[in-house]
Amino acid sequence: MYHSVKKTYLLALIAIMIIACDDGDIVVSNFNFDQDTALELCGDDDDKVLYTIDNETKEAISLRFIDQEFDGTFEGLNPPEAISIDLGVNNKLNYRILNASANGTQYFCQEIPASYPTVNQEFISTTGGSAFLSINVIDQDDGDGIPANQEDLNDNGNLFDDDSDDDGIPNFIDMDDDNDNVPTSVEIINNDGDSLPDTDGDGTPDYLDPDDDGDGVLTRYEDLNAFDNLDDDGNPTLNPQDDTNPDGLPNYLNSQVTEFIEINQFRENVISRDFRTQVVLTNVTLEQLNGEQLITLEELNLGFYDTTSTDEVIPMD
Repeated sequence: MYHSVKKTYLLALIAIMIIACDDGDIVVSNFNFDQDTALELCGDDDDKVLYTIDNETKEAISLRFIDQEFDGTFEGLNPPEAISIDLGVNNKLNYRILNASANGTQYFCQEIPASYPTVNQEFISTTGGSAFLSINVIDQDDGDGIPANQEDLNDNGNLFDDDSDDDGIPNFIDMDDDNDNVPTSVEIINNDGDSLPDTDGDGTPDYLDPDDDGDGVLTRYEDLNAFDNLDDDGNPTLNPQDDTNPDGLPNYLNSQVTEFIEINQFRENVISRDFRTQVVLTNVTLEQLNGEQLITLEELNLGFYDTTSTDEVIPMD
């Protein structure tokens, strides 16, 4: 495994050697791509293309590869090992110098390749060398109204070890921090508009208290009509907020009501996350099309690809 790809961004270019043709012309002396170059992605379920065009220098570069799973995201909380792609017949790096600027999506992603602009010089990778795709989360939000830095309850700088309900989902990406089926965003403000209410006065705010009114009955158990209307899969409607007295006070905030049914099902934890894939190539040789020149790259950080997942379900342990 190419461990250094996971630990840090590599230098944009460590070594370039160019073997010129007989007339001594040097076509390429440098690449205008580095770790801060924004890449785009297109392709079908099998054939993927990561690409960019620098319209100032008219350089176009693309990495075409076969990978059914890659979309720039991952499931779960822990980033996966970097994806290793061996360059060869199906996986190729292509570098072009164009005669004019171009729209990258139109140029690389159409079923019929664009005929314009034309290519002044083109280099294609030979067999050998590798590309490494490292995916990490750069931002994530549970939308519960509490800033992530305020969910570091033990104040040790590590957001991942604060899990109030022990469901395997850290508080900063848990939309229901106490697993009572009332979203945190609802529990942080009461009818009087006060923030972080503590209904039973026990010192634990409602959004972290599985028994908000202190009546000895878990909040999620006070959802008496949960099984009255099942969804298409036979699951209950999990919403303790709609079980109220004639004055509109929910049972879970009314210590005088202790009627309950046992419910051990929980709302799905749905969040949004921003991902970044860093693309690094090692030991690559590019061969000039219809020419005799070779470009040898020891290491090249090609750039990054960003994408966002919305309405992503983070499962409990």
